[in-house]
Amino acid sequence: MFIETISEVATQLTALVSHTNLQAAPDVCATAPSQEAEGFAKDVVGWVKWGVIWLIIGSGFASAGLMVAGKISQSGRAAQIGSSGMFWTVIGAITFAVIYGILNAIVGTGC
Repeated sequence: MFIETISEVATQLTALVSHTNLQAAPDVCATAPSQEAEGFAKDVVGWVKWGVIWLIIGSGFASAGLMVAGKISQSGRAAQIGSSGMFWTVIGAITFAVIYGILNAIVGTGC
């Protein structure tokens, strides 16, 4: 009985969709509300972008330094924290690149 109900609903939805005239939505370029806000928005995005890049670079160097210091001082825990930090630094860099690519795809270029 449950399968027949699902089948009937699917049939009705298919019939409904086939009778409608679906058109693709036009491309919409994201723009700031005014000229003043556009400059401010670009400044904020630029500062955030470069801040994240410097955080990734700094945490990479700090993690590498902690691994070296842990090995030199025979502190296994420090080396372990450094290697874990390096792992999360690489994950953060990959996430930043993916999110930046997604945002560029949403905003687009050439508007």
